[in-house]
Amino acid sequence: MLQKTFILIFDVILISVALTLIQTVSPWFSFLLTGLFLFPILRMSGLIKDLDEREKAIDNLSSNIALAIVFLLAMFYTGMGYEIGTDCFISFILIPFAAKAIFSAGLSLSRNQSISIIGRTVGLIFIGFAVLSHGLSVTTAIEIIPGVAILAATELSKRCKYFGLSFLAFIAVTTLVYWNNFDRVTMVMVYALFVIPFSFLFVRSFSKE
Repeated sequence: MLQKTFILIFDVILISVALTLIQTVSPWFSFLLTGLFLFPILRMSGLIKDLDEREKAIDNLSSNIALAIVFLLAMFYTGMGYEIGTDCFISFILIPFAAKAIFSAGLSLSRNQSISIIGRTVGLIFIGFAVLSHGLSVTTAIEIIPGVAILAATELSKRCKYFGLSFLAFIAVTTLVYWNNFDRVTMVMVYALFVIPFSFLFVRSFSKE
């Protein structure tokens, strides 16, 4: 259990750092996410223990989910008539890696652990971006409200599954906010990176241990 938790924390930190550097420095920092291959390589080399049958099933499921998302992205980009460029290539790296990390690690942990770690991480990312963008100001106080709402929904959904409907509401609000900006690949990428964990948290809230 400790190893699974460490792997999840490692993946979440890696994704968070990559996202920050992509937005503030260069989109090519998405290749930092190749670090998600670290643990599979260590398992293949025998430096850490191999997966058991349950873990292999979860790994296969999360890989299939990531693959399905790639196909959906490709179909969406084609339908929207996007010009395939750097942003598209980056999204094909970043989004499936994020989905793989969330579903693989999240399903390996207990219901409450996965909701806590993933929900708190998403909420704190919202709050962190607001603080970094505006410092201590009235604007920051307003912009951290979504992050605080996510943290509250995370804690409440652990106690009562019906609070998991909050994540469905977050998906609806996120869709409304980004709907008119889907003409840009970057906006689609940011949208997906929030909707994927919200979707996981919604499903996990109604699942059994």
